[in-house]
Amino acid sequence: MESASIAIVGLGPRGLNILERIAALLGERSSNIPMTIHLIDPAIPGQGVHAWSQPQHLLVNTVAGQITMFSDDTVEDSGPAVAGPSLLDWVHERGYRCVDGKFIISSAGTEIGENDYLPRSLLGEYLTAVCDRLLKSLPANVTVRNHRREVVNISEYGDGSLAIHLQGDYVVDADFCFLALGHCESLPDDFDLTLEAQARRGQSNNSQLRYFRNPYPINSLSAISSHDRVALCGTGLTATDVLSALTVGIGGAFEKVGQDRMRYLACGREPAITIFSRQGLPFGGRAVNQKGVGGQYKARYFTREFIDAARHALCLREGSLQLDFDRDLWPTLKHEMAYVYQCTASGAWAEARGFVPDAASVAAIDALIAPLAGITFADYAAYQRYIHDYLRDDIADSLQGNVQNPRKAAADVIRDLRDNIRYAVDHCGLTPASHQRFLSHWCSIMNRIAVGPPKERNMELLALMEAGIVQFGLGQNPQIGFDAGSSRFTLASTAFAINETDSFDVFVRAKIDVFEPEKSTSRLVHNMLASGLAVPFQNGGFKPSGLAVDKSANLLRSDGQAMRNIWALGNIVEGSNFYTFVLPRPQVNSRAIQDAGKVVIAMLERIDARAAAQEALQASQQAASAARQAETA
Repeated sequence: MESASIAIVGLGPRGLNILERIAALLGERSSNIPMTIHLIDPAIPGQGVHAWSQPQHLLVNTVAGQITMFSDDTVEDSGPAVAGPSLLDWVHERGYRCVDGKFIISSAGTEIGENDYLPRSLLGEYLTAVCDRLLKSLPANVTVRNHRREVVNISEYGDGSLAIHLQGDYVVDADFCFLALGHCESLPDDFDLTLEAQARRGQSNNSQLRYFRNPYPINSLSAISSHDRVALCGTGLTATDVLSALTVGIGGAFEKVGQDRMRYLACGREPAITIFSRQGLPFGGRAVNQKGVGGQYKARYFTREFIDAARHALCLREGSLQLDFDRDLWPTLKHEMAYVYQCTASGAWAEARGFVPDAASVAAIDALIAPLAGITFADYAAYQRYIHDYLRDDIADSLQGNVQNPRKAAADVIRDLRDNIRYAVDHCGLTPASHQRFLSHWCSIMNRIAVGPPKERNMELLALMEAGIVQFGLGQNPQIGFDAGSSRFTLASTAFAINETDSFDVFVRAKIDVFEPEKSTSRLVHNMLASGLAVPFQNGGFKPSGLAVDKSANLLRSDGQAMRNIWALGNIVEGSNFYTFVLPRPQVNSRAIQDAGKVVIAMLERIDARAAAQEALQASQQAASAARQAETA
């Protein structure tokens, strides 16, 4: 009988999406073709970067009610919706409650609500529970093997089937393979190499001198002492983890002293921290969610029809299908944001057709995108006062909510219309130059205003500033240097009338590695590139990141041909696709579940076609045998 062997390489959330769709689609089939599913990941199944061993002060950046690993009736073209618990459902089923700021199984404390931000460790538990549930739901014709090893290479047999080479020289034979590697570490870039070399040279003169190119695992920061002065490069979600680890993580505590205020209770072991970034601004906090689990703003202007029309007009005008984000897309997206801002501010939704935003609404969007444009600070003290007021204003906006506050409602347009942005950007939708500017300029702005940390993190940041633990440092684009005399890192301001320089013992680079295949530390990626089984994604002369795949998510090899039995999803294809690392959300036609469903359907169609061909061959052989017997008789 025909059989099929399937390998899922990487069993974090993206690998779980694949497994969930396999379970759902097999559940509605009558086929009894024997299948073996090989789950290959050295880590605990399901968790990926959300290890349940993490401290509870590291939070998920999405509210509990908006995370699920199961499909629903809004998800299109991905197979049947099979009910399963969301993260919120699961914590309720397990009996988790919040007791004195800790999330534990208890009858005391307060019930977890849909708008609570939960620890990543709890998400890791949920993901493993989902994996266990899915494995139990698989039909009897499916055998599962769990390989807790690293994949180091993939090669092809002569018949096109695959050899999955595991650490320790073990080989898994597979007909089909799904690559869901998640976040892969990269080799140090030039910035890292420079600071690492400076730290090595200076350590004999300054025992406190250290450079952290990556703050994870977060307990690596325990090497930082209260005597150190720390420069924290980055103001995004990774930076909030670092601040949490160097304060609450070592014994400090926050006390709420009002709806919009916190006070930091120092333990005395905190280092002095200066946080800075290229934009020179904190991330906007996530506002109180007033949209429920599946509520989203629906585009009036920045629609797929608009994008199609813009591409068609460009083709007629220039013979090209590649858009320029600044010229062709941003004006309409800005118009959408201004529409939401003005309607929210006025309390009445205007007719979209013919709407022209007033000057105040346009100015508000400009200020949201570039708050520091046209502002000159006399000195560092003036800049600190500005950041203090900026945080106070952002906290006040956040407390009004993502529907009722005009600025937060306008910013949320970017999050709610992310699928339309993907539709415009994915698979070389932008010119190479525009794609590069989109990633380096626009994405950092969009992240700052639309996908920041929970509002409580900004309340904590303000409390740390008021306690003298944290300074917001040195304005936009400070110059990073090194003082060989004192063996300390330096930051020099460039945006003040009176510029200043400060020095530090410890430099922490708070960022997640962009997956550049040629710089990846993954042996699998290295070997697949060397054999030509995979190539980096490229838009003209620009290499954004990730491996190249076609629109069916099939891996592209060096000869340009698609590997019809290898699919790649998630962060390793962030480049040809946009924002692949978002967790599935209920009731919004989740892109992650949709993509997983499409590739699993494609695999099952190939299995069915192969089985049908074998049955036809067997029938033909039987007919030929019968004919020979008849002739003999």
